[in-house]
Amino acid sequence: MSQYRPPAYQPPRPYQPPRPPYPYPPQHVARQYQSPPKTTVVAVLLEVMPGLLLQTFGIGHMYAGNVGVGLLFMFGYWFVQFINLLLCVVFIGFLTLPLTYILALVISPILALQAAERANRAAGFE
Repeated sequence: MSQYRPPAYQPPRPYQPPRPPYPYPPQHVARQYQSPPKTTVVAVLLEVMPGLLLQTFGIGHMYAGNVGVGLLFMFGYWFVQFINLLLCVVFIGFLTLPLTYILALVISPILALQAAERANRAAGFE
């Protein structure tokens, strides 16, 4: 025979709600992430440096939080330069190609600076 003895009968205990693992009531705090302020100098440099070296404008706008405007600047500038290259066949493109580049090199950093300032104001930074 087996030497196992079944446990003796024990009546069920009354229900007790589980205790919290800490002695104080939980406080639910909603934490919101706030992005750091956008540096206007970085926005301008991100607009000028790739523009000078790679003719890629719009990165400063993306840094400032305006991704749509940045992509519009990037692809819009490339589209206009493509049209200017096509216009080089009739020799007017030789005039409009550098003018478009200089115009983008002047206007785009100014707008990126304003976008960074606007993003800082909207986030509550002064």
